[in-house]
Amino acid sequence: MTDVFTALSDAKRRTILELVASEPRTTAALVKSTKLSATVLEKHLKMLVGASLLKVETKGKTNTYSIDNSGFGEAAKWFGKFGSAFVSGQADVLGENLGNLIANAASWLEKKVGSKIDLDFDPEEVGKELGKKLSDAKRDTTAKVKVVVKKVKKPATKKPVAKKPVAKKPAAKKPVAKKPVAKKTR
Repeated sequence: MTDVFTALSDAKRRTILELVASEPRTTAALVKSTKLSATVLEKHLKMLVGASLLKVETKGKTNTYSIDNSGFGEAAKWFGKFGSAFVSGQADVLGENLGNLIANAASWLEKKVGSKIDLDFDPEEVGKELGKKLSDAKRDTTAKVKVVVKKVKKPATKKPVAKKPVAKKPAAKKPVAKKPVAKKTR
């Protein structure tokens, strides 16, 4: 992951990534777009390929670069750890912005209609409340998902399988000769 952040730390490499993200590009096209020398560009491309941010396809003497999503996965997971905290913190701001939008829409509508529109609520307060509700819902959902994930990841306790005893066949009995029974005569 250090390679990814090192690669992303340079503005020229970020520019290269942005260009290649829009469409795969050859080395010549990148030299023209970035106005870097071929030697300098090759060093940047080598680092981006090494960090698994770009992949290269060679046809003859032409190298074509495209985005390699595998390198972004680790960074995305790392940023994801902070994403929920950011979204929760932003929910209030988003709600407030929504309230302002409602108020502005009402003002605009008043001007178009030519009469005052009386809202029975304060749009900013409604927006803030919506933001809080969104934040709470996200937090609750995240907590529930974590519980489910723990349950799913929990190793199933395997009960030892009892082996059924194999029934032994009784030893074959040797036929016993029957003694003749004397008949009684009367």
